[in-house]
Amino acid sequence: MLPNIGILFNNFNTLIIKYWQNRYWCISISILVFLVFSLIYFPEVIRKRVHDDWTGNDVLVQQFVNNKIANPFKPTENLLPHDHFSKRDLRITPYILANAFGLNSLRLFYLQILLLPLFIWLSVKVIYKATNNYVLGFWGTIALLFSYVGNSFNFDTLFYDSYAYFGLLLSLYFYKNPLGILFLVASYFVDERSVAPSLIIPLFAGLTIYPIHSTNKDFATIFQKMIVQNRTFWLVFISLVIYATIRIIFYLLYHLQTPVGEHSGVTLGLGFIHGAKIPYAIFSSLKLNLLLIIFACFYLFKKKHYIVAVWFTGVFLVSFLVGTAVEDVTRSLAYSFLLVYIVYLLVAQIKEKASKFIYLIAFVNILTPTYSLLLNLYKVEAFSWLIHFPQHF
Repeated sequence: MLPNIGILFNNFNTLIIKYWQNRYWCISISILVFLVFSLIYFPEVIRKRVHDDWTGNDVLVQQFVNNKIANPFKPTENLLPHDHFSKRDLRITPYILANAFGLNSLRLFYLQILLLPLFIWLSVKVIYKATNNYVLGFWGTIALLFSYVGNSFNFDTLFYDSYAYFGLLLSLYFYKNPLGILFLVASYFVDERSVAPSLIIPLFAGLTIYPIHSTNKDFATIFQKMIVQNRTFWLVFISLVIYATIRIIFYLLYHLQTPVGEHSGVTLGLGFIHGAKIPYAIFSSLKLNLLLIIFACFYLFKKKHYIVAVWFTGVFLVSFLVGTAVEDVTRSLAYSFLLVYIVYLLVAQIKEKASKFIYLIAFVNILTPTYSLLLNLYKVEAFSWLIHFPQHF
């Protein structure tokens, strides 16, 4: 006799509610989810070390990162502007972190892996703050975990985007706290693509104080509540000013800069040169979480919440344009994951029954493959370490 799947699923959700309310059990669950996820998608650098499976490019990237760790403020010379290495001079947060703690490129990656259980814990907590529902928090986090956002912690070898993802989520969690400025500036200096999605943080803060059903008042009132009186708006504004100021100082003192212009490898729509590979890259970034963002855009305009709609949709469109203006579309577009948390906040405020849809998204994301697009489309294989393990011996 087959077990009743519905009853088992409900019992599982009951356990989630029970144990996430306990301070220590919620940490244990985060670690358990991390371990199970890592068994499915074994950390890439560890797998390569076990199988001695380094390519020539892997060695070049390690050498580049190790040189940057040793001299974070030394500009990279003799590279063409479109070369990916030339864009990494101002992405110095990982290099400074590694320099301070005596880490090399690989150990910096291992530290990145260890951030994943903290990311899981933070994600569930943020969704819970938005919805007052630990079950949605858990499954919403699983839905993100099985997109490129989660895969990046184990797969993103030596680009360190996960530090930026983690920093952005920390900033959202501490959106009322000036400490968030530190996390934001650090994220910006992991990758400048963090800037666009960070603009959603003041909207999250504003909507917690001034719920969506109240936004049908006049423009002046909304502007006053969402911007002028919104402490988080000014914290993010200060973060951007600090970031711009430091970039200018770094340029004047060390000649660190990001290539711009026609031959910089950054052009609107550049990613579409990959043709049929682009849908895989776009889908893999957030998978079905993209539907949540798109539905939210349509809903806000349909219900005439125009200020929120323009803010939310504008940040997404800018993130999309930035993500497709480079060749590594998957990694770039994944930065917009922060918008998903706004969707959960809206779901809670408009009282829509979205639970089953969230569960569906989580399960579809688990069952569908993840791809990374950088020059070529690369499939992030589940259990690849297990398939090749016997061959090593």
